[in-house]
Amino acid sequence: MATKTRITLGLPDHPRCQAIIDGTVGIQGYELAVDPNFVSSGERHYKYLHGEWDVGEVSAASLLRAIEKAAPLLAIPVFFERGPRQRNIYHCEKYLTHPSELKGKQFGCFRYGATAVVWARGYLLDAHGIKTTDMQWFVSGREVFIGHELPVKVQRIEPPPPFGGEKLVLSKMLSEGELHGAVVPGDNGYAGFFGGGETPPMMAAYPGVRPLFEDNQEIIDYVKKTGINPIMHVLSIRKEVVERHPDFPAKLTRAFMEARDVSTQYMPAEEIAGYQKERDVLGEDPYSYVMGENEKRTLVAMNRYQVEQGLMKSMLPLDDLFIGHV
Repeated sequence: MATKTRITLGLPDHPRCQAIIDGTVGIQGYELAVDPNFVSSGERHYKYLHGEWDVGEVSAASLLRAIEKAAPLLAIPVFFERGPRQRNIYHCEKYLTHPSELKGKQFGCFRYGATAVVWARGYLLDAHGIKTTDMQWFVSGREVFIGHELPVKVQRIEPPPPFGGEKLVLSKMLSEGELHGAVVPGDNGYAGFFGGGETPPMMAAYPGVRPLFEDNQEIIDYVKKTGINPIMHVLSIRKEVVERHPDFPAKLTRAFMEARDVSTQYMPAEEIAGYQKERDVLGEDPYSYVMGENEKRTLVAMNRYQVEQGLMKSMLPLDDLFIGHV
């Protein structure tokens, strides 16, 4: 009996991954060893970029930065988390009424280099003309990976709170007027389009703190007009694995497609309905795991935003980064 090649994976405890996690879906000839410790996304991304696992889910923005700095990594077109980031921008009603008032003000985030923050700053730039350098920056959490000196001065908490504990620090500072705006993680997918999710109640722990943008139709229209539906997390694979097993990336993509196709059995009814509503509004499935024109447009925008924000120096050729197309 031939020995199977063991591949280690760091994945989220997500319905679209569950069939791989529980072994319902596999890849012939390979043993998929999923790490059973489902830590917070920030910690998981940090671990992958610092050498753990052969395959890992990682912050899309951090992955582009790491590849620009010659990290031996590639991307697989499997996107677990997508969705507009407007609802992730918070304010306190007492201190801010319109985005234009953010210019010159103190703006907070949980990580300067986080994908959600990159997208939120990109939205403020394109939709409201607010540059990264127009605001003063405060960061409450620990960075995953930043490869360049930043173009803005960043004030930080030392030591930072543990991964997952950064939101409430920002909520308190917004409520007390120390910050005028802040970006926090959360509210992906249909919750990003239609509201709900766990983040608004958490941020409301302190008086007056709420999303700055809450108009469903305005958010939907912006995504449709720009053709940019933010990609948050992406699957990545180490180059050495691809070199040893060139057949594996495409097989891995197919396995995740199979896991996606049975994911509803791991979802409550309201989650199934939410994703269906998202597909209906967009007129496409944002989790089809392909590199279509919208995906390319979206990733180019993320690269452009990171250049504007001082996180990257160059535009990367996407065709060289993504492998495993089926």
